[in-house]
Amino acid sequence: MSVPWVVPLNGGVDMLLTSVKKLGVLIGVLMGASILLFTAIHMLEGDPIALRLKNPDPETVAAERDRLGLNEPVTTQYVKYVTSFVQGDWGRSLISQRPVAEDVFSRLTATLELTLSAMTLGLLYGIPIALFASSSSAWIYRKISHGLGVIGVVIPIFWLGFIMIVVGSVWLNIFPTEGRFDYTFDKPDVTGFLILDVILTGRWDLMGVVLRHLFLPSFCLSFYPAAVVINVIHPRLQDPVTRNLIVALKARGFGPVRLWLKHLLKLTGAPLITALGTNFGALLGGAVLTETVFSWPGMGSFLVGAILEKDLFVIEHGFLFIILLVFAVVSVADTIANTMDPTLSGGDS
Repeated sequence: MSVPWVVPLNGGVDMLLTSVKKLGVLIGVLMGASILLFTAIHMLEGDPIALRLKNPDPETVAAERDRLGLNEPVTTQYVKYVTSFVQGDWGRSLISQRPVAEDVFSRLTATLELTLSAMTLGLLYGIPIALFASSSSAWIYRKISHGLGVIGVVIPIFWLGFIMIVVGSVWLNIFPTEGRFDYTFDKPDVTGFLILDVILTGRWDLMGVVLRHLFLPSFCLSFYPAAVVINVIHPRLQDPVTRNLIVALKARGFGPVRLWLKHLLKLTGAPLITALGTNFGALLGGAVLTETVFSWPGMGSFLVGAILEKDLFVIEHGFLFIILLVFAVVSVADTIANTMDPTLSGGDS
């Protein structure tokens, strides 16, 4: 006799077990990452405290190290580091003396705005090109698709950024070469996301300024998600079963738009979300290089500066937060993909 509540109960237990497993993996990842970060930072040559003080004498350096807890046993320092990260009390920068958490979150919005706009742009032209290449017999679409798939993975971002600056800024004189905003205008400041702030404050006259600064770096970075999209969609649609489906649907009178939106995107949606989620960390890595090329005031340039300056607490907490952010994005993408296609998690289709 069937018991109606068995299926939902089992589903709930499975979801609980999956959540517990993900939480265990998250704790393991954070513990491993924090140990590696802590060890690497404390193996850096040179005393970061002595480097910060002008004409330091040993007594002054020792007193400052005592104040910051750097003379305590290593295990005590590590426990305090992890505890302060969890509590959100990340200390102050050795360089600027500003709270590290405030600086990280103020830079994070710039990096997320760049990353999300690049991902959106990459999807906007990557998906149509991949679908055209897979459903059309015209060789030109396959060549474009193959070229973009290679450019996004192989071509260095530094080179792409340089070419875009030469073309967009020097030759066409349309886009600025660096920065996030023209500070001769009053910058809206509500959320830290400039496009959203322009909308929320109704300063539509500034939208063009924001978009002109955002376009070149986001277009440069968009080649990577476009390549991911193409490299996921194209092979999946070349599967013989899918090819036969496309031929059958065309024979039934399905137009290209209906074919793509109703069937092909559904077939590729779940693996595409998984691929974008798992590649989010690489996209952030690309954002670091893009920020350097275009002097974009985001997390990448901030953390690179912290490494060069040996800004201890910024490095410790900033990098651990990025790892946590990447893990969260991967988990959310994995959950969405499994919801769209339960076979990805080994469940019943």
